[in-house]
Amino acid sequence: MILAQANPTSAGSVVSESIENGWQMPARLYADPDSHAVEQNAIFKKAWICVGRESLLAKTGDYITAQLGDVPVLVVRDAEGRLRGHVNACRHRLHPVAQGEHGCKQLFQCSYHGWTYNHEGSLRAAPGVERCPGFDKEELGLVPVRVDTFRGFVFANADMDAEDLQAYLGNAGELMEKLDIDFAGWNHAGTFTYDIDADWKLFAENSLECYHCPLVHAETFAAHVGTQPGDYVTQEFANVLSQSAPITHAPGVADAATLKGFRLIYVWPSTFISVDDFVGIIARIIPTGPQRTRFTVDTFVQPHADTRSVEEWLDVYDRTFQEDKRVVAAQQAGYRSGVVAQGRLMVHREASIQMFQRRTWQALQGDVFAAPYKPASSRRGEPWESELDVASIEAGAEGVAVVTLTLPDGGDLPPWQPGAHVDLLLPNGLERQYSLCGDPHDTGRWRIGVLRDPRSRGGSAFVHEQLASLGKVKVRGPRNHFPLPDAACYRFVAGGIGITPILPMIRQAERQGRDWRLLYGGRSVGSMAFVDELAAYGDRIVVAPQDTHGLLDLDSFLRDAPDGTAVCACGPEPLLQALATVCDTVPAVSLHIERFAPVPPSGQTANTEFDLELRQSGRTVRVRKDQTVLDAIRGLGVPVLTSCENGVCGTCETTVLEGIPDHRDAVLGAQERNNGNTMMVCVSRCKGARLVLDL
Repeated sequence: MILAQANPTSAGSVVSESIENGWQMPARLYADPDSHAVEQNAIFKKAWICVGRESLLAKTGDYITAQLGDVPVLVVRDAEGRLRGHVNACRHRLHPVAQGEHGCKQLFQCSYHGWTYNHEGSLRAAPGVERCPGFDKEELGLVPVRVDTFRGFVFANADMDAEDLQAYLGNAGELMEKLDIDFAGWNHAGTFTYDIDADWKLFAENSLECYHCPLVHAETFAAHVGTQPGDYVTQEFANVLSQSAPITHAPGVADAATLKGFRLIYVWPSTFISVDDFVGIIARIIPTGPQRTRFTVDTFVQPHADTRSVEEWLDVYDRTFQEDKRVVAAQQAGYRSGVVAQGRLMVHREASIQMFQRRTWQALQGDVFAAPYKPASSRRGEPWESELDVASIEAGAEGVAVVTLTLPDGGDLPPWQPGAHVDLLLPNGLERQYSLCGDPHDTGRWRIGVLRDPRSRGGSAFVHEQLASLGKVKVRGPRNHFPLPDAACYRFVAGGIGITPILPMIRQAERQGRDWRLLYGGRSVGSMAFVDELAAYGDRIVVAPQDTHGLLDLDSFLRDAPDGTAVCACGPEPLLQALATVCDTVPAVSLHIERFAPVPPSGQTANTEFDLELRQSGRTVRVRKDQTVLDAIRGLGVPVLTSCENGVCGTCETTVLEGIPDHRDAVLGAQERNNGNTMMVCVSRCKGARLVLDL
């Protein structure tokens, strides 16, 4: 049922009726970028969402941070024992006042300009306030949000006029009692984070039904939990649903019938609370952009649980969520195509999706037709930025410094995935990009490897000579333009310091039980970092320094690669060019590379002049032959976030509305270049007479 040309009232009722008859909401709502902006207002700023455990807020000053969609929030225990909720944004320039996922502070001071707030959110001090006439501190407290608790969990709502949490949850308390969902006294066992290339609604719907489990999760969830209709029981209500199923096979358990089984409570729109005999889970779905979702899973285990059994059970969950991630990303392509107007549900197996869609459409109806759409962002989100402590600097090899960075308060750093890099914003004014080479599961620290370049213009030399004595450095990121592709088999190739992004990829492939090997080259073994660390992987690692082995034997390394092998490589340009030549002769593999510097495309034409229009700013300028697009934008006084300004880091990626970009960066893949939807304004140009950017 297509909504085009329908008036809001009739279209709304048509969709409501179609949902009751077993059809999905219109497919365009899963693919239209404007839907993301509408949903932030209609859903995530008005719904109660779980933001953490009450046990983290035991004493005065204890706080947690979270996201209500795109709204950053802070919840703190004040001196009178009450929970206070605030938007985590200073009233000066909207920088967060609390860092890390949780901690304890008696005052919140914005690390940007030093404005200070108490637990109640009142502004206590602002540097220079005495010289600012008309400044009223009483009017500049933190923006409040509603907070309440439910059976050991903290919920927040950005709408101060929203109904009370208990009314919103309805009979959830009775369901929790009936299903015996209580792990308040269990120990935190770690956090899984999954960044998903799909709309949040697709991932929510996937998580709410097990019709797909026997096929998609045959060797994971469905191999351990009863997923057939008679076993997997769901109950749907207004804002809540419950699910329960028996455990059919469990590590170290002779008779699975003695176990309590899997039990789950879902609170619309994005909160999952579940428990079984081994693991308790609080999971949250966070839309991070159009067709982009983050799924975070906090896990808990009993204090004296059998470590081996728990690890095996956590592995089952991790592999299950990885499978879900791949499925919904594949789904998204169908929704994006716009060819199918609505999907058809199998209602007797997917009533939980019907509940989700009914509630979601109820929230969207008034906004999806009437609310003004926000303009799409011109970049892929503003990255996180903070000053970090230099916890240690160690020699990783000849000329390589291994730097470990932590938050000053010891809190958790932002999540990242293999292939990500961060920017160091050095005090000498330089910005340099370095790949994260630690473990993404280690949320308390970041590790980078920095090669001292003899031709350094001040970046790597500063890190090697002055960073240790400084003790702190401002860091921006993480950002990822070299993600690990999903493949059954991997062949990794690294040259010199190019090993840094490969290390976390190896860890992930190992965790997922994938077939992988590494070919690692360098000038000499003494110049090759992390060789000792890699030795633990045995004969899957081939270390071939050039002074003893010559050039890397890429032909032999890839000759027996199975069909569907992903070749992931980073290193100097001659190595990458040689690898590309070899991969062209091996049809079983696909090549994925990260370069140290951009490579101009073959046949690149000379620079030409063209007109540049900035649509949001309403400005137009002529870009000269000797001028970059970035320089022209700056000349108009329009801000653009940048870092390397060499086409490598991806910071300045900007949406192209009209015109054909002349791509000269090392970030975008072939398909992204052909699409021409974005460009790196620091190095790329225009192939025609006019270019229009969403700035």
